[in-house]
Amino acid sequence: MILDGPFELDPTRRYSVNSMSFKMARRIGGISVGLFAYFGPYVVQISALFLGYDHEEEVSLIKPGVNFLTMESISMLPPQCDGVLLAAWGEPYDWETVKKYYHGMKLVLN
Repeated sequence: MILDGPFELDPTRRYSVNSMSFKMARRIGGISVGLFAYFGPYVVQISALFLGYDHEEEVSLIKPGVNFLTMESISMLPPQCDGVLLAAWGEPYDWETVKKYYHGMKLVLN
């Protein structure tokens, strides 16, 4: 399920993700959440994590200097990237409830 986006980007520019976090009520857990980039008909996963049942309200996927999925220091978006989105997936879940308790994301690109 798409939580946020898609957000359009200028495909003639190169982007890196400086930081990315989102807010989700603590009562939602047991799902995965990830940042995805698309370029033309292709989609790639930039970062993701499993949201356990005892998480903070603000959760970071990428902090300055570290992508928690890849442990790389730089999270580059693919060349000619024309958009990003935040998606959630996992066990069968009441996705309307997830959407209700999702409180937005902060995405900082360079």
